Amino acid sequence: MLKKLLYNERFVGILWVALALATVIQNVILRTKYNNYLIFEGVFWHTIKQLPLYLPYPDEYGDMNHYGIFFSTIIAPFALLPIGMGCTLWILANVAFLYWAVRQLPLSKEGIIGILLIAAHDMYTAAAMQQFNISVIALLIIAFVFIEKGKSHWATLFIVIGILTKLYGIVGLAFFFFAKDKWRFVWSGFLWIILLFCLPMLFSSYEYVISQYQDWFLSISEKNGENMNASLYNLQNLSLLGFLQRTGIYNNNTVVILLGLILFAFPYIRISQYKHLRFRLMFLASVSIFLCLFSTGTENSTYIIAYVGVGIWFILTPNKNDILKNILLVLAILASLSPTDLFKPLKEPYIIRYSLRAVPVALIWLTLVWEMCFLDYTKPLTNTQETTL
Repeated sequence: MLKKLLYNERFVGILWVALALATVIQNVILRTKYNNYLIFEGVFWHTIKQLPLYLPYPDEYGDMNHYGIFFSTIIAPFALLPIGMGCTLWILANVAFLYWAVRQLPLSKEGIIGILLIAAHDMYTAAAMQQFNISVIALLIIAFVFIEKGKSHWATLFIVIGILTKLYGIVGLAFFFFAKDKWRFVWSGFLWIILLFCLPMLFSSYEYVISQYQDWFLSISEKNGENMNASLYNLQNLSLLGFLQRTGIYNNNTVVILLGLILFAFPYIRISQYKHLRFRLMFLASVSIFLCLFSTGTENSTYIIAYVGVGIWFILTPNKNDILKNILLVLAILASLSPTDLFKPLKEPYIIRYSLRAVPVALIWLTLVWEMCFLDYTKPLTNTQETTL
């Protein structure tokens, strides 16, 4: 009965709507706690007034903005509304975008439901923080789907949007090798960069936009330095980099990232596997997990990006070791629940302090990379659906 319920498409849709509404009721209506949304909204209004985007504004919100000025065009429709309404629609729009994006994947109904279930709690965590990370992974998924449809010019649009908002979109370039029209991928990418780079100039000025892009890179560099300071209590850098640093295992991010890139790139050698959809989908999974594991900016609400990848891996892996797969999934689910009160005695002194959240996801990614290097993806996917883009 429970299995039948979990694999009911309507149930999963209702679950996602309920989780999204729960964050709205809890954080927007009852607690009026939406600091991140105020930061996002501030990007638009500060751009309109041509104020510096990367300075603290303690009278408006806590913390600081670290998004690119292009983000002002994304948040604009919501910023123009009353704060409570804008925040509510912002949360719902992000959740709806990801739900729709996952449903565009060329997978069976059961596969899509599995991914949505595995990612559900981390979607809730990100939505509660009004995070754009929900849309970051949606952008990557849609870029992948457009690549599969032979529409690279649309794929690069979504990749560039991701790059100019949070830089995370740059990992979408990994799909280049699967593009059927590589020249279109290249020229359309440059075209979108030029157009979207200049778009905020429509409601500000050329000089202001250029200065804010320069300040953005300085801001990101400074934030990266703060995140790597293991002596500070830091809710960020909950990544593999943070785990290795905070536990004292290894403290050279450059070396670790280079090793990660090498491991990530190894499966590209298997050119004969490129023609198999299952193999290409595993690159989408690898990209999403890699992004979280090797970023000092990773926090609990970033893991929605990785857990979509975890879902893809679990649903599609050709690995026949069910015991290993189930153990890794259970560990990942426990890690997903680690920010909750279920782990309250362990959360701050151990899980956050040592970035333990990253360990199960890192084990899954290493397993995934090994599988992509050595296992056969010849077996076709069954009951795949046609994408509708």
